[in-house]
Amino acid sequence: MDAVDLQHIKNIIRTVDIFTKTPDHAIDALAGLVRILNFGEGEVIFEKGDVGACMYIIVNGRVRVFDGEMVLNDLYSRDVFGEMAMLDAETRSASVRTVSDTTLLMLEQAPFYDFMAQHADVARGIIQVLSQRLRARMQDMMQDFLYIQQMQRLTSAAAALEDGFYEPESIAEVKARDDALGQLAGVFDRMAKEVVNREARLKKQVMELRIEIDNKKRAREVAEITESDYFKEIERKAKAARGSRQRK
Repeated sequence: MDAVDLQHIKNIIRTVDIFTKTPDHAIDALAGLVRILNFGEGEVIFEKGDVGACMYIIVNGRVRVFDGEMVLNDLYSRDVFGEMAMLDAETRSASVRTVSDTTLLMLEQAPFYDFMAQHADVARGIIQVLSQRLRARMQDMMQDFLYIQQMQRLTSAAAALEDGFYEPESIAEVKARDDALGQLAGVFDRMAKEVVNREARLKKQVMELRIEIDNKKRAREVAEITESDYFKEIERKAKAARGSRQRK
């Protein structure tokens, strides 16, 4: 490894988030611990279920993270993968293979542990970065939980609309979001109100039609009575009775 290569490696290591708080003298030492690995296109770097004890930094090229047929991510120059396994050896949660000719820096767990034992300031820096990462992840999880809750509200509103009990206030908080879910809630609310209004108009029309039908039915029943021979005979007798009274 010549001076130019070594300096390039140092520059790459400085871009890794867990080493952002590492002082220059420690970066120099870290650069001496990494191994340079070259892979051709389509080579598997590790598979899901393998026990991991090292991390990789991409110098150049491209790798793909996948789980079976599902592509999880594509990584490029200066991206890092496998860093958590280096800190705490566990089985890999996904597989990684190259998409093109790729050069990697590999840092193994054993020499890195020895390095941290000699550089307490580096260990503190890594702990700080990982704590920030964990805090951000917790915030993401809270946002994810809230998102799921509000999606369920929207689903419940759809069920309520189907049952005829939709209340716009039930998704007011979801509508206030400034993302795609908020837009979806806004569109749903407008559609739901139109459905409610249309159903109200339909009910009114049905009621008016029912009244009209009832009126026609009553008129028909009256006509049937007044046009019957029995009614005409009563009417004739009533006229005769009135005429008789008038002659008296």
